[in-house]
Amino acid sequence: MRIILAVTLSLFIMTVSVSNGRLDVQGTPAFAADGMAQVQLILKKLRSSLVSLKDFDELEAAGMDKADVNRMRRAMEQKIKQMTGDAVTLIKAI
Repeated sequence: MRIILAVTLSLFIMTVSVSNGRLDVQGTPAFAADGMAQVQLILKKLRSSLVSLKDFDELEAAGMDKADVNRMRRAMEQKIKQMTGDAVTLIKAI
């Protein structure tokens, strides 16, 4: 999952310069700045979600039923996957 975050961030940082009617980020600083703010927010939420995955191990160690912990872990992994997809989509739009 950290690899996905690194790739997502790397894709955003790269300068996009395309021709033939496609988006040129350098030509639209307001759109790029707003998009950057959104990407930063998504990445902040992703980091928080990744940290919360460790909490599930602690819940299991504290005696919570393993099936319940696994269910919560799968739900969080789906949320992380969705946020990662959202970040990639936003980066492509920028």
